[in-house]
Amino acid sequence: MNVELVKYGFFWVPGNEFEDFVLSWKQKVEAVEPDATYLHHPVHATLFLFYGEKQKEDEYVSHIEKKAPIFKSAEWLVFENDAVTDGDTLTIGLEKTLDWELLQLNFAEAIKPFIIKPIEYPNEWSGPFKISHQNYGFPFVGKHWMPHVSIASFKNKSFIQEAIDTPIKINEINCGELALFRIEGETHTRIYAS
Repeated sequence: MNVELVKYGFFWVPGNEFEDFVLSWKQKVEAVEPDATYLHHPVHATLFLFYGEKQKEDEYVSHIEKKAPIFKSAEWLVFENDAVTDGDTLTIGLEKTLDWELLQLNFAEAIKPFIIKPIEYPNEWSGPFKISHQNYGFPFVGKHWMPHVSIASFKNKSFIQEAIDTPIKINEINCGELALFRIEGETHTRIYAS
């Protein structure tokens, strides 16, 4: 039997108001830099990425909690000179709680036996990122993980400043669901949502 290797993303997908806010900013970025990284990705916060066998998707889904914990706040967060994209990544940072940390760690531990190979990045990791990458094939598992929803990664610093000078007004931050996506290049296909 041939094993079909697939990249998967375990995501938090926000409710409509939050999603609409992010999509409006993605449209603004597209007008300035149409080839920006992450621009056409679905609105989400990444909890975990891994490579697994397509035939075992039901097993992966069985390890997803049915209800997402609560994020208490959201604010602009910029990853300057992002090691993954080589640009400045404009995101909305989400306040992490112990519940989120445990949810991520429990999923990573449950999926660990199914991971076929680590996620590849264009850089070398150090410290907790290296340890996480060695243990889980993904460098962002643990206390150093910063949950966020990416808008795009690009080079226009004045646009980033315009964004972070704009208040985030989202009433329904706690609406959302946990989901598993199949990732093929730039195409993200939702295969499960809680």
